[in-house]
Amino acid sequence: MNELHIPNGYYQLWNMYLLKRGLDYHCLQSIMPYVSQLDHLLSLPIDSQSPYTFFNLVMQATQQELNCPNLVFEMAELIRPEHFGVLGYMATRSNSVAEALQYIMKFSRLVIDGAEVTPMQLSSIGDEFYLTWPLHDAKYALVNELTTACMAHLAKQIFPSSLVLKCMKFAHAQQMARFHYEKFFACKIEFEHPKYAFVLNTASLDLKSELADPSLMQLLLKQAEEAIASKPKLENIVQQLHQHIAQHLKQYAQAPKIEQMADELYTSVRTLQRHLAEEESSFKKVLEIERLKRIEQLLLQPLSLLDIALQLGYSDQSALARAYKSYTGQTLLQRRKALKLEADEQ
Repeated sequence: MNELHIPNGYYQLWNMYLLKRGLDYHCLQSIMPYVSQLDHLLSLPIDSQSPYTFFNLVMQATQQELNCPNLVFEMAELIRPEHFGVLGYMATRSNSVAEALQYIMKFSRLVIDGAEVTPMQLSSIGDEFYLTWPLHDAKYALVNELTTACMAHLAKQIFPSSLVLKCMKFAHAQQMARFHYEKFFACKIEFEHPKYAFVLNTASLDLKSELADPSLMQLLLKQAEEAIASKPKLENIVQQLHQHIAQHLKQYAQAPKIEQMADELYTSVRTLQRHLAEEESSFKKVLEIERLKRIEQLLLQPLSLLDIALQLGYSDQSALARAYKSYTGQTLLQRRKALKLEADEQ
């Protein structure tokens, strides 16, 4: 499953929002091309999943037709546990904030799934704890905003007065007026942060829920474990490392350190090195492969060879040229000329 998949509960939430506004999606001009597919998706079980790309098209069209830049927040105000499937019910019926977060981290694939998904991680600094996850691609900004907003609003329903969000950190750039974020989350907002993060007081972990139901939780837990077990195995950690290095080179224009990559993959440097050794590879080899792939993309841009070398972490242009010729048998100038000819022919 390479493409990101989202819960069909998000389509149900979208339709619920339209109905609340007295709108029928069959009558929305911008939605007309998608009606038959939407009819099908809305007929499926709420806890099934479908590709994110189509949902993104529907959301963008809806935002434009309704002139509603904060659509994700208006939808999130209608969130119910069932929109997150079994995980939504588990979060609602958990004994405490800490227990709910453990289930969210363990079973998050039941909500958002795909090869690019990295499990959420819980960490603490001083009297604050952080629930974090990385940005894989800016194209996922909308689903990250919708999911964070839905999680925050559902948490308010479970812990109506006691759970206070201190800060909401977004890894992507601001998508609408800051006012909308501050009004919805009622806390400090940061954008273009290294990772997404909910920031709360550590004491919040011990908060108890009045909706807790231990007996029901046992049934829900069994259902969640069976659902996870039935899912296809995701790419191994080495394949994920390739993706993360490629994304880092593209986003930050510099070569990452192994410590950074281990942190993004929620593992230790030693464990990552062990997995690499098992596949007769190393961090240096993977980095070199991804740097050389990135060269192909950068050669098409109006950049000097020195600029390309520095972006990819080579000491100078000569080091870049030697590495590329050793890998491909071509010089950089030969390859740039060939790429230009290919582009002109297209």
